Amino acid sequence: MTRKLSDADRAAVDLIFDRINPNAGDTSGKDGIIAMANAVTDANLNAVDKILKVLSAMPAAEPPADLAVRTLQRLARHTSMPVPYAATEQPNA
Repeated sequence: MTRKLSDADRAAVDLIFDRINPNAGDTSGKDGIIAMANAVTDANLNAVDKILKVLSAMPAAEPPADLAVRTLQRLARHTSMPVPYAATEQPNA
């Protein structure tokens, strides 16, 4: 079953993320102002906060060892960017 966020839940997520980084996207150097289209209830904020705490407790997966090489190769295939030499095997260190 897939659940979708309600407008109130989306507003709560936006508000929490804006609290984390209030000046994101603001290059003017002024204090961040958060304009909300919908009122955000404490219940919505608490629910989003609980979910974010559970997600933050999950272990972070290690990126694949060849991620940088594959990223550069993909960029080279889709752009005119030359690929610098990169060893495909990891050194034994």
